[in-house]
Amino acid sequence: MKKILENIRYDLYRSMYRKSYVVKIILIAAVCLMSQVDVLRDLYYGRSLEGYDIIGVYNFIIHFDRFKIVLLVIIASIYTDSFCVDFNCHYLKYIIVRSGLKIYIISRIIAICISGIIAYIGGVTVYFIILASKMPLTELENPIFPQEAFASFEELPPHEHAWLWLTLTSVLFILSVLIFCVAGFYISIFLTDSLAAICMPTILYFALASVTFLFPEILYIPAYGNNVLLLNGDMWVNYFYKILVNIAGIVLFTALSYLKLRRKGYEGVL
Repeated sequence: MKKILENIRYDLYRSMYRKSYVVKIILIAAVCLMSQVDVLRDLYYGRSLEGYDIIGVYNFIIHFDRFKIVLLVIIASIYTDSFCVDFNCHYLKYIIVRSGLKIYIISRIIAICISGIIAYIGGVTVYFIILASKMPLTELENPIFPQEAFASFEELPPHEHAWLWLTLTSVLFILSVLIFCVAGFYISIFLTDSLAAICMPTILYFALASVTFLFPEILYIPAYGNNVLLLNGDMWVNYFYKILVNIAGIVLFTALSYLKLRRKGYEGVL
């Protein structure tokens, strides 16, 4: 346990303790702002934002893939290419000798997830702070985004449980992003190129979204990152079903990464 904690601490230091990490938090906030051109234009010219609310604008962001793709690139660039860096700098074997292959993989995946989550929380928090001075958290009288937009969360109406709604929706969204970051780590074992490792999560997401669009909605990949109903029945059943699928995807690519490196001979590197 001590060894794995030391490795996680080392990986978190590598992924987060640098100026570029702060830049990526700012970029996440910027992408969220740019997702609504009308809001951004009105903010710039000091116009009234009557009818807009933070939850409605945020719900818009997570339901439109062109913004999710940009956020995915930013989050993937934090630490998804860590294997490529280790391999190309010729100290991969040294790290595995010191920690062991299982600990190496687990530590890398945990660091990818934690650094991605914290960056996303930081960026969205900055975004909310900027909007909070111009619009309410929820708008009930004449909302631009009507309550029908939240129909799948009928047991958790945003105007009654605003912060809980934001938290649950954000958890679902970031988990759906992290699957592709971990998938990018797995693919990087084959390609060993940092640029490819950062770009592959986005390419994979776009390809799967395009293909699964042709199938029943329960197979549609983007639906696992927002609050669209996939199963008939209780809202919470739908929510935790998506959470479990996302976590299962992360575990799957973690296991595949371990198996691939073991087949490459890194298990017995000592």
